Amino acid sequence: MNADSKEQRVGFVGLGDIGEPMARRILAAGFPTTLWARREASLVPFEGMGYHRAKDRVELGRASDVVGVCVFGEKDVSEVVLGDDGILAGMAPGGVILVHSTVSTEYVVELARQCEARGVTVLDAAVSGFRQRAAAGELTVMVGGPVDTFQRVRPILETFGAHVEHLGQVGRGLAMKALNQALGLANLASSALALETGRQLGLDQGATERVLLTASGGSFAMELLVGRILKDPQFAQLVASIADKDLAVFEDLCRSAGVLSSDLGGLAARSNDAVAGLVKTP
Repeated sequence: MNADSKEQRVGFVGLGDIGEPMARRILAAGFPTTLWARREASLVPFEGMGYHRAKDRVELGRASDVVGVCVFGEKDVSEVVLGDDGILAGMAPGGVILVHSTVSTEYVVELARQCEARGVTVLDAAVSGFRQRAAAGELTVMVGGPVDTFQRVRPILETFGAHVEHLGQVGRGLAMKALNQALGLANLASSALALETGRQLGLDQGATERVLLTASGGSFAMELLVGRILKDPQFAQLVASIADKDLAVFEDLCRSAGVLSSDLGGLAARSNDAVAGLVKTP
């Protein structure tokens, strides 16, 4: 199959805050796309886009050459991929499963082993950038797995990723994602502490936000904090849940590799408390 063609049939599951715009980008690029979701509401944004709706996960696998999985954690990935009612049960040999979820490297290596026994290849294809960048096709995509499979699916990944990097064997993409998440959480903690310090100094809140968004101390974390987290309590809770899960993945990765991560990990671990303290401050 020509890797540049739009003949690859793409499936997608996990139409949440970032998965939904990713799937929309795939559809808009012209790939034949099948979607599955538990909730009817998750499919509303796709009305009129010409997608095929799978009745269950087995049909999703059967209808797809490549399936993107963008659910929350390891338990969720196992639920949608494995078992008699999972994607793998319906997928033909030669198929590819893209794990966009942030899970441990050990987990994705074992998942790849189980899928390989059925002739299906797993790539960890971790993404970073949140909803706005997903919608613009500007995500960073960090991929681990066989390079020939990576080249085959790269046109799909480039529908939503402006920066697509192959990091090596399966699990390497998630190792890079874990490092990125730790840095991002450390930046988020620093940004929240800076805003709180500005309040304590008696600086005008609006002016402080504008300056720290545009001056040399600005960052993606500051943009996310000011632009969305502090304005959307529900999103703030989602970020906190992601932070807890992803930091645990990072710490496990470092322990298994014998890497001392106390400085970066310690600062990252302060992010939820720092943000929560900022929200509670009158």
